[in-house]
Amino acid sequence: MTTIRIARYSLCCSTLGPGVRGVVWVQGCSQRCPGCTSPEMRDYNGGIEMDVKELAERFDASPDLEGFTFSGGEPMDQAEALTELIEELRCRRGNNPSFMSYTGYIFEEIRKKLSFFQQKFVYNIDILIDGPFIESQYANLLWRGSANQKVYFLTDRYKAWESRINEPGQGLEFEFDENGVIQWAGIPPLNFRENFQKLMEQHGVDIE
Repeated sequence: MTTIRIARYSLCCSTLGPGVRGVVWVQGCSQRCPGCTSPEMRDYNGGIEMDVKELAERFDASPDLEGFTFSGGEPMDQAEALTELIEELRCRRGNNPSFMSYTGYIFEEIRKKLSFFQQKFVYNIDILIDGPFIESQYANLLWRGSANQKVYFLTDRYKAWESRINEPGQGLEFEFDENGVIQWAGIPPLNFRENFQKLMEQHGVDIE
């Protein structure tokens, strides 16, 4: 039984990739980017541990999803488990879902230096967004928050999007989890987290 440590997941997201997607935010990250909007996802002991097949089953209950996006945290740190999740989802879904991932690593690092499983993971995805978030290079761009981050279309599936990569971002989405905690997804503006947290605290709302 393969497990994956995640911070959370979403069954309906339209701000982190083409179409409506399932999203997994993995738990654990060594990048430590200044200005990170999800510092709670850095701790490798945080989040929850889930069986890969159970997570795939939950996603499979939403048949209209176009594909899946992996964020975090650092997806490359759990590349083996994510590759197994991809394989499980492909076995379950006959509509050939697409896969997209973020990483703080640079694409050339992945090709030359990273492990077999990390390279296998990249081989199985359609879109990769590489590079750390750099606060001084903040930019409102499609699916990413700083100008150094690049979009790699690794298959032909979304080639039509290549001309759109410098469009403005797709905003933010909000949803409540099963415990009534509000969660957000997307690429936020600078200082969003602290400003939003203050606003929610004023209204007595828990956020994550």
